[in-house]
Amino acid sequence: MGQIVKIVAILIFILVFILVAYTITVKIFNGVTENITNDIVNNLTGGSDSSKIEKKPCTTAKHKREFKSEAYYSGPLIDSHVHFPTSSKIVSSVAGKNGLELPVLEGNLSADKLICIFESEGILKTFVFHITSKFAEGSAVSTAKEIEKNYPGKLVHFIMPPPVLSLNIDPSGIGSILNGNKGLFKGFGELALYMGGYEGTKPNDSNFKEIYKMAKEHNLIVMIHPEDNLKTGIEEILKDNPDVTFFFHGGRNQEWIIGLMDQYKNFYYSIDGDLVSLYGAGGGLQFKNNTAKEEYLNYMKKSFNANLEEAVSRWKKRIEAHPDRFTWGSDRWYSWHFDPEVGGMLEEFGRSFIGRLSPGVQENFAYKNAEKMLQ
Repeated sequence: MGQIVKIVAILIFILVFILVAYTITVKIFNGVTENITNDIVNNLTGGSDSSKIEKKPCTTAKHKREFKSEAYYSGPLIDSHVHFPTSSKIVSSVAGKNGLELPVLEGNLSADKLICIFESEGILKTFVFHITSKFAEGSAVSTAKEIEKNYPGKLVHFIMPPPVLSLNIDPSGIGSILNGNKGLFKGFGELALYMGGYEGTKPNDSNFKEIYKMAKEHNLIVMIHPEDNLKTGIEEILKDNPDVTFFFHGGRNQEWIIGLMDQYKNFYYSIDGDLVSLYGAGGGLQFKNNTAKEEYLNYMKKSFNANLEEAVSRWKKRIEAHPDRFTWGSDRWYSWHFDPEVGGMLEEFGRSFIGRLSPGVQENFAYKNAEKMLQ
């Protein structure tokens, strides 16, 4: 009998030992798993606190004019075309590996500093495109929500599909974002049909038609940069979606779109980076790397007046023929585009250009047409 009691006691001890060991192992495993998960999430979102945005006092000085244009617009502006830095380091990395610089929202490019720069330029609000990947959609949404909480109405948020098709969120996923964040996003795009995985993609493809239906439902602006050979597709979507507001841009070689303004009333056109040679100029001059700031500023200071005359010659009549359809923008994207000196140059050139438009057209182009899109 005593021997049986000893055996039972030993078995109980072994069982307890196994249970304790199992519990400790599970806790250790869960802790490791949690750390791994946190590491993945932090890499996707850019850090555990990347979506935390604090409102801070603006200390950026207003730009002082360098060029004495006779006519100069000094009223409010809306920048209708800005690629906002991503809050996801992994999205930035993938974009870089595909030849596209995409800065991360941190340090000198923090949300409060960028909004401060816009304010110093007299910009009432800014249309910003958040690249939203299916592997990091939460970071783009949380960033937009945090900005809106701290700086309500300062930014107009767009969901922008990445130029890598494999990273795109399908239409049902876009619908989930919109339904779960009512009123947060005001637009979809820029849909860049000229670069990356989008070359050869048409604006009337079936996936995009689903997006246009959502745009009507959620009152979204759809921003597209098409190529010249997509005129047929552009006309089709304008005709088939009369209740959707479309928004185009495209530089010097897409003026065919302007020819559609008399026939279709449901689109606007942004004149932005091309106006100020932000990405390059004639003779193969390119400004596309992280060290391009000084090159760009030197070029613009030497060519300011000549570029202004050329821009007025090319755009003034077109804008004045359709005074309710064009908007001003900058097309900022790369890190140096958000430098205060560069921003000051964009502002001064823009105001000098607007000053050369007829007085009754200036405010429309500067901000009122952009406001009308939001109504």
